[in-house]
Amino acid sequence: MLLDDLKARKLAKRLNFKMTGALGIIHKAKQEGLIEKVKPLIDMLLATDFRISEKIIEEILTLNNENASH
Repeated sequence: MLLDDLKARKLAKRLNFKMTGALGIIHKAKQEGLIEKVKPLIDMLLATDFRISEKIIEEILTLNNENASH
């Protein structure tokens, strides 16, 4: 199950569930060869009300050897 709701994350933390955010899942998909690039998916997320710091986006793009400017 994939959730990105604050209440759900707090409950998961209390239950000691391992959590991975949306960008972590995208990064893993790239590492597993399931997707070719992370940037198009990040751009799609940013076109919604998804909120993430520019610094984290740059880190994910750098980790995946992609251009950090968008």
